[in-house]
Amino acid sequence: EGPEGSSQPLAGPPAVLRARNTKPTEPGAQPKAVSPVKAWDSDGSSGSSENDPTVVPFDPVPPPRLLSVRSRAPATDGYNYDDTANTSGRKPAQKELRVCAVTWNMCGRKFPSNLEPMLAPLFGRGDDGDVVRGWSAADDDEDGIDTPCDIVVIGVQEAAAMDGFVEGILSALGGDDEFVHLAGVSLEPGGWIQMEVFLRRELLPLVSDVRRDAVSCGIGNVLGNKGSVGVAFTCAGAELCFLNAHLAAHTEKVKQRNADYHRIVRTMFAPRVGSQNGSISSSKAVRKPKAKANAVAPADAPDETGALKPHTPIDPHRPTPETPSRFGGLLKRRAWTAAERFDMCVFMGDLNYRVEGNRRAVDVLLENDMMDVMLSNDQLGIEKAAGRAFSGWSEAELKFPPTYKLNRGTADVYDTSAKQRVPSWTDRVLWRTKTGGKVRCNDGADVYTSAKGIRTSDHLPVVARIKTTIFDARLAAIRGGGHPSTGSRSRLCSVM
Repeated sequence: EGPEGSSQPLAGPPAVLRARNTKPTEPGAQPKAVSPVKAWDSDGSSGSSENDPTVVPFDPVPPPRLLSVRSRAPATDGYNYDDTANTSGRKPAQKELRVCAVTWNMCGRKFPSNLEPMLAPLFGRGDDGDVVRGWSAADDDEDGIDTPCDIVVIGVQEAAAMDGFVEGILSALGGDDEFVHLAGVSLEPGGWIQMEVFLRRELLPLVSDVRRDAVSCGIGNVLGNKGSVGVAFTCAGAELCFLNAHLAAHTEKVKQRNADYHRIVRTMFAPRVGSQNGSISSSKAVRKPKAKANAVAPADAPDETGALKPHTPIDPHRPTPETPSRFGGLLKRRAWTAAERFDMCVFMGDLNYRVEGNRRAVDVLLENDMMDVMLSNDQLGIEKAAGRAFSGWSEAELKFPPTYKLNRGTADVYDTSAKQRVPSWTDRVLWRTKTGGKVRCNDGADVYTSAKGIRTSDHLPVVARIKTTIFDARLAAIRGGGHPSTGSRSRLCSVM
């Protein structure tokens, strides 16, 4: 109902969002003991979820054809959850999501026709490095195992031609009846850094405010060979942000990598001068910049009503916002940072932090399985501990061998060229939640490993699955502001 009590139709794609049939609960009705796995009935309906102690009462819309779509809501302990304000002492609604992130430096090589091995670690398969073929996410239904992904984000660096990549990932996830392509973004010129976001179809009605951004860290903050792309959106009332980055290369460039990180988190999605929330990026008066005809690409951003505005410009070359201040700089306010302003932020990519040491010593450590010694010399761990970069971010334990630099076509033979590069964990996935925010990741990541079945590059893909809980979740379909379309992309271009 609207604010006046009048009935309003639900908004959204007709194949995705439909009105719910609600029935009053009979007095004295007792909760039914049912399996925590909820399958669609033979008639295409999901059955009644009233008083079901294992299912949060929101109605996922049946997919276009008969499928096995299951709820992954947590046990509710008999509480009657809803998406209204907690004014009667009832326990607030919760939503569990499995957020999966994959980062892969493609080394400028075409991706393989079969992308299932990239996602194999999420399904507990392919750990021995064998190329996995002839299976898909749908195969898990035969064993009564639910597809272990809700949000899947794929970030690539040094990308080659990506035609057909989205379709290949959708196929590996079980088809577009299971998942939808929510958004994609690439950093131009070059398109070396790209990211694609996929979402379980039943979650689409809970998504709104999809935004994209990009930040260049190449020479003069113009070239797109280094930098980051980002996608942010609201899911079940929680603000989520995903960043895919390629930081400065070479062992000795630690300070530059740290500087790239700080530029990215302070610039990505930062409020612009004159934004509607009144935020400013500098203590000095700044004129509104002229639109650049050669560095603007369409992006989705919300207007004042919350609806998506399709042509907000992205300028990846803009300077890092200054720390806002007052009284001539005597008082400085806290600067914007994407690391702290979203309920959850995931930072993935080829971060290029290396293992300090010479090649001969590191080879001995690898042969004797002394990875703890290597980790103590990992530059990222050192910088985190010193508070110089990625302070406050979480990362699962590194239990897999270094993913760089391998001879292409192998999963365990490190650089045999004349350069003899030191094996390192350059490819990483980290996450952070906002203090007092709606998202908790108390159980961390239950998957964090490399995908050894993808061997076309000198890097192995790294796969992480983060167990996430959204508290005070809004589980009703978005009314009048949901994401209207999927598969849209944002491309940026500049000419020097």
